[in-house]
Amino acid sequence: MKRQAANGTVQAATVREELLRHVETAVKALRARDPSDEQIHRARKELKRARANLRLLRDAVGNAAYIRENAALRDAARPLSGVRDAAVLRETADTMTSGVGRGARRKLLLKVRRALEQARREARAELRVMHAARESVARLVAAAARMRKWRLDQSDRASVCRGLQRVYRRGREALAIACADPTTENLHEWRKQVKYLGQAMAVWKVHEANGVKRLVERAEKVADLLGTDHDLAVFEGRLEKLDSPHPIRPAITRDIGRRRRDLQDNALKKGRRLFKVTPRSFVRGIAPRG
Repeated sequence: MKRQAANGTVQAATVREELLRHVETAVKALRARDPSDEQIHRARKELKRARANLRLLRDAVGNAAYIRENAALRDAARPLSGVRDAAVLRETADTMTSGVGRGARRKLLLKVRRALEQARREARAELRVMHAARESVARLVAAAARMRKWRLDQSDRASVCRGLQRVYRRGREALAIACADPTTENLHEWRKQVKYLGQAMAVWKVHEANGVKRLVERAEKVADLLGTDHDLAVFEGRLEKLDSPHPIRPAITRDIGRRRRDLQDNALKKGRRLFKVTPRSFVRGIAPRG
């Protein structure tokens, strides 16, 4: 799909082009006979980007259309989560095991890895049996057809800026909650909002040379730190669910705890810089009136 923006600016029609491009890329990845882990990962990433674009269009298309299509994108992505999450946990296990010599610690970590690999295989088998990828493609094709019918004002920039302001505000609010109560759930919710912000700003990064790249990279860094923290939290949960206690488990848990504290401190420090200005000031910096 050709990307362009009238007068080099981001408008509602521009965002729809990006939204449809992400949906089409996800469809292409899922149309494989048996999508690989990498294709599933690609599809999920594209659908997250599509949902971020959709948030920018909420005022332009109205609440009813926004709610319908957000649900369609979410439901298309949901069956893919089990496979991807299991693959990520296996990768976390590989990282935890790397560099660990022979001994009780390595044996325990390998035991967890085997359980995670089995979970990944079961998730892939369920995806095949339920024909979930095929159903996701059908949902996405139908959603894209509806999106193409939207009547958008070709010069509508204001509604997109309001959408960006809303996304930024929610990220800022999620940061405040995470700072006050840094539970795994609150940090994970903040990560989702940071990712939406970074993916929404990417539209400006593509179409307008106004220094957005640095902010996108900062958002991506915060999201990556929080993502690693969440992966470790889930891995720790799997470790605790082993059938019988293991004498080396407390030491591994302490190591995970120290690593998570470092990740959280770094993410919060960078996040405060990202969200230091008011939503209105942020949008004025990204999309100055002209």
